[in-house]
Amino acid sequence: MADRAAAEPGVRPPRRVRQRAGARDQPYHLVFGLGDLVVGALASATGVVLARRARGWPRWAWWGLVAFGVATALDGTVSSMDCAPTADARCARLAELGAVSWRHQGHSVSSSVAVAGGLVSLVALLVALRGRRVPFRWGLPVATVLLVGTAGTLVELAHPDAALGAWQRVQLLGLSGWLVYAGVVAARTDPGPEAGVLNVGARRDTGS
Repeated sequence: MADRAAAEPGVRPPRRVRQRAGARDQPYHLVFGLGDLVVGALASATGVVLARRARGWPRWAWWGLVAFGVATALDGTVSSMDCAPTADARCARLAELGAVSWRHQGHSVSSSVAVAGGLVSLVALLVALRGRRVPFRWGLPVATVLLVGTAGTLVELAHPDAALGAWQRVQLLGLSGWLVYAGVVAARTDPGPEAGVLNVGARRDTGS
């Protein structure tokens, strides 16, 4: 649904960039903006609650979730783009000249913070779970997808004629996987006196 809503006339799917669908001159910008705001608010609130009762690496993981949430909410509201450069040559020219609003210019910053927050959170979770074989293995494929998608997106940003949209979809898939993974970990976090201790698939010494 998001891919169809983000469709831009004359732009092939690999070239479509998800962020442009939230630009204020796009027909579905309110839908995407509301989605970013809701997801960002929920992620921020959840991250604050979990971070306050955690310690060590888990705390870094949940503060990363907070950073992601705040930046995502800003993406869909305060720092939404003026127009879609991939669909509008005039918009692309204005962006090159720096003749767009501060909101448009700030979009790349908020988006970068959101991705950075996800990366920090995922890495912190993996470090915290490094002694738990099963949950650690679950996180490795997610981390691979997110890192590859982010690296590909950064490379394509330096070459805007390439398939930026395709790499961004890989990155979004990694972020979605991280949110699911973090949710599972949060649900299995010890809520008792040792609050914030991750006990997912804890390794036990059987004496054998």
